[in-house]
Amino acid sequence: TQGPLVDLAGGAELWLDGGHNPAAGAALARSLGELPARPTHLVCGMLNTKDIAGYLRPLAGAAQALHAVSIPDEANTVPAAETARAARAAGFETVTQAGDVAQAIGEITAQAPSPRILICGSLYLAGHVLRENG
Repeated sequence: TQGPLVDLAGGAELWLDGGHNPAAGAALARSLGELPARPTHLVCGMLNTKDIAGYLRPLAGAAQALHAVSIPDEANTVPAAETARAARAAGFETVTQAGDVAQAIGEITAQAPSPRILICGSLYLAGHVLRENG
């Protein structure tokens, strides 16, 4: 949660965070609350061994939307549909599902002016994104 990895076209910011438990969700929500206002979208994938509701609950007020994804090539991934249900139950009003992180980012940048995009929920998801883009 220290800063954006890259600036995307159109002024979008892309952030990556590997936190995956309730304390990490609360810390991330606090960090987001300290940043300059801009539309914030979470791209979230989690493992089925984690407390999804506990992680998402503090983040519901810190972002405008959550875009659920499954973690590629990970047997213990929570299906995107289940993450989406958990996000709605946690208080997110705008929730979508995407086939992968790239699709989610494409949908966000097509709809939101200069968004802050935060990929979050799992070290495995963070590692996948870094491997694919590093």
